[in-house]
Amino acid sequence: MSHFSLLRQVRTVVLMCTLLIIILLIVGTFLFQLYYPDTTLIYSFYATAILLLGGYADLFGNFQPIAPIPPWLQFFALSLTVIGTAFVGVLYAALTEALLSAKFQLLRPRPVIPQKEHLIIVGLGKVGQRVANYLKSVKQPQVGITFNPDFDRTILPDIPLIIGNLKESFTQANISTAKSIIITTDNEMLNLEIALMTRLLNPESRLVIGASRKGLSEKLTHLLKNAQVINSYAVAAEAFAGAAFGENILSLFRQQNQTVLVTEYQIESNDTLNGLLIGEVSYGYDVVIISYQNTSQEIKLMPSLEIRLEVDDRIVVLGTVDGLKRIEQGNILLTSRCWGVKINSIPNQDAEFEGANAITRISGCDLALARQLMKSIPKTLPMPFYQHQAQYLITELRKVLIQAELIQFFSG
Repeated sequence: MSHFSLLRQVRTVVLMCTLLIIILLIVGTFLFQLYYPDTTLIYSFYATAILLLGGYADLFGNFQPIAPIPPWLQFFALSLTVIGTAFVGVLYAALTEALLSAKFQLLRPRPVIPQKEHLIIVGLGKVGQRVANYLKSVKQPQVGITFNPDFDRTILPDIPLIIGNLKESFTQANISTAKSIIITTDNEMLNLEIALMTRLLNPESRLVIGASRKGLSEKLTHLLKNAQVINSYAVAAEAFAGAAFGENILSLFRQQNQTVLVTEYQIESNDTLNGLLIGEVSYGYDVVIISYQNTSQEIKLMPSLEIRLEVDDRIVVLGTVDGLKRIEQGNILLTSRCWGVKINSIPNQDAEFEGANAITRISGCDLALARQLMKSIPKTLPMPFYQHQAQYLITELRKVLIQAELIQFFSG
């Protein structure tokens, strides 16, 4: 029987009961007025209404009438109380049904479950809900699975929802064709069971597993191929550690089993970054600068490696806690700065001029020194470079037809 058919039947019963109560109210008022002509019509009406509301004891419990009440009238009064009590029960049931009906009407029909290339979120607690909302914001097809039968169905109304046991839920969610499975339940043993079942049903899918114990997360990483095991406490600890350096942690994410912090820096006069080229910061501290803003409020995404940082500049950096720690301590990676550039030939004076400018831009050395170095060729530039920095310089020199090669000063 459908929900709407049941609702129509309840409404029919309520309507019939209401008509019956009205009829009994009229009949009761008439009988009391007829048997007790000294009473007023309104008193007879109230007496009948009291009986219908379950007040038989109030009227007849301690009542000592002047004239004896005939048995049939007492039976009729008792019948009114019984019928009225039943009517109140029916009324309560109707109100409850109406409230449930209103709740179901507020629930919009959920989307259909995707057939392939979708993401499955197992466990819809606070973490699972936030993951689902984020995936929804980036328009990723997804399915939510929860094993809680009392789950509030008004939560996450825009994604398909499956409530049931593990095996049936995976079948309904089309796990064999899913792209990724994200496991966020609070039970680590259940997470392991889900992960192993996922590997059996879909060996090539990507797994993201939540864990609270470090040892377990490391073991799962080695046990399960193509799985990301995230230790929530460890990730939170890294975020707190990064914030303890006094910088503004904007966000974080996991990449190759490492936590990458998105950090904003404002360059100060005594800052370890003040006066460095962006390339030196990237190569020397093993971080990536994704945004640069100078004092004129000009914002550059993926800025040039040749920009020199100055006081009040703002940069947004991607880096691990170790990278941020090195920046805080000024511990630049000098051992990796072990590469050199040897200039073999310069075709003309224009190339010599442009080559000196390129050396100054990329290495940060004085322009006069760069022009002097270009006078005696072939020559190896005396300043050490990071490998990518040296390769970048060679590429720029070749643009003006200068022949140069990469050499290694010593092993890093």
